Amino acid sequence: MIEGSFPYADAYWPLFRENYRRYANIRKQVDHKMAQLLTDPYYNTEFLDDRSGHLNLRGCRSIRIDRNFRIIFVICEECRRIPQCGYCFCEGLDDRTVVFLTVG
Repeated sequence: MIEGSFPYADAYWPLFRENYRRYANIRKQVDHKMAQLLTDPYYNTEFLDDRSGHLNLRGCRSIRIDRNFRIIFVICEECRRIPQCGYCFCEGLDDRTVVFLTVG
């Protein structure tokens, strides 16, 4: 995972750690996007919503790594303001935390 001083803290869901190891060939690109997200998680990201017939990702965001890969993540300060948020990954975490859910 990345190291450094960023305005937002990071937390990792087990699936993210597993996929991070699996996709070693794009790890540099993933690290670059993670650093970008920890600096400003709202810049150039897509808010995900509930689409009927699909997984409810309301409250989550994504950022493209390349044409086929994305990082799915949650910003705790945003997730707490959305009452319809289907998941709560931020219990016990500061508002200025980005929770990385998966990459793939």
